[in-house]
Amino acid sequence: MLYRQTAVMGIGQIGASFALAGKRAGMIGHVVGVARSQRTRDAALRLGAADACTEDPSAAVWEAELVYLAVPVQAMRQVMCDIAPNLSAGCLVTDAGSTKAQVCDWAAELLPDTVAFIGGHPMAGTEKHGPGSASADMFAGTTYLLCQGTASEPVLERFRELVVAIRARPLLVDPHRHDEVLAFSSHLPHLCAAALSVAIGRSRTEDLLAFAAGGLRDTTRIASASVEMWRGIFATNAGNVLPAAGMLRDALDEFIAAIEAEDWERVASLLAQGKDFRDGLYGLPEE
Repeated sequence: MLYRQTAVMGIGQIGASFALAGKRAGMIGHVVGVARSQRTRDAALRLGAADACTEDPSAAVWEAELVYLAVPVQAMRQVMCDIAPNLSAGCLVTDAGSTKAQVCDWAAELLPDTVAFIGGHPMAGTEKHGPGSASADMFAGTTYLLCQGTASEPVLERFRELVVAIRARPLLVDPHRHDEVLAFSSHLPHLCAAALSVAIGRSRTEDLLAFAAGGLRDTTRIASASVEMWRGIFATNAGNVLPAAGMLRDALDEFIAAIEAEDWERVASLLAQGKDFRDGLYGLPEE
């Protein structure tokens, strides 16, 4: 067992899945879960993701060897402030946030020199939230991005061992590069899904579901994710999201201009560009 006592700040879908996967792999022992809601705490205990629960972050980390921050990104600074005085020397703190540069900066500023920090981002999860949607298989076959932060090589390698044990693929990345790439691979797609949902909702189109096929469901699915979580992601990665959104706006303007001009060859060219990229990204669609 690598970590005998673990504190999970935010024992929702990702936090509970991490605890379940780590326990099943025999890599983590006693887990103290933290959540503001009694309902969430009770669910985590019933699921077996936590052995004990509290709403007090500072109490949860007492004697913890591993502290896992699975709260919304904007909440991490305050959580770090709350837990810093009670962290044991030699403890490892890591997070599961979708942006990394700001979180790594907060960790360097707020956590004591006696502990180590590794920035983490498991490329897993669904639009659902809460421990009821957690699974010990959540990370299986996924990439788990890691930023070394203040951790030494032995500490980083130890946590890598845990990541492999929960059947994820660890990949070391610079925090600023992480945020640049995720702006396109994750944050822009969510912005698109939300904007599309807003536009269609504002249309007040009647009988929408009767006329809708799978495309509407597929392209808007991720818009159902936590508003609080995504507000924090956009707030902490605005410098990268805005240029990405500008490129999307330019592409949309090209489509609009071509349709207004009835330039169907240009429309076809843009559609082909999109198809070629998508086919190359995931392979040819099934017939």
